[in-house]
Amino acid sequence: MNRRPGGFTLLEVMVALAIVSIGLIAAFNGIIHMAHSTSMLRERALADWIAMNAISEIRVSGEFPDVGRFDEIVEFAGREWRWEANVSETGVTDLRRIDMEVAYEEFPEDVITIMTGFVSRSIAGPASQVDWWGGAAGGNIGEDGEDGEDAPEENEPPDDRESDDVPLPGEDEE
Repeated sequence: MNRRPGGFTLLEVMVALAIVSIGLIAAFNGIIHMAHSTSMLRERALADWIAMNAISEIRVSGEFPDVGRFDEIVEFAGREWRWEANVSETGVTDLRRIDMEVAYEEFPEDVITIMTGFVSRSIAGPASQVDWWGGAAGGNIGEDGEDGEDAPEENEPPDDRESDDVPLPGEDEE
């Protein structure tokens, strides 16, 4: 009897190596793609923060922006960035649209993110003058110039009860 000696032939070894190498190449390509995607997501997130910061600075500056383009170089996360704002009219009185583009300073033509914001003349004032509680800036003065009746005085606790006739739970009825 003619018996074949134990082991693999050269052809079998070469086919197995080809299959393994194709699998390893695919795995390395996946790892490289994932690392590149992670890096791009980080850069996009940083560019989004820069755009949001720039739009917020325009909003709280107290100035209603003129229609046109302007830009600035900023340093953020250890890198130089360039943002460019394109301010345009919206068709609504006292409302402007701001299209913010962010790119690396050294490659300004390669825009990383574009973000849009709006600013209104009615709130375009210094942030310290915006009255978030409905009265005029600096106090509880109503629109007619009288003291606001809805706001409690400085050291007076607010009265949440609708009527003095209805006892609150846990109070003794007289």
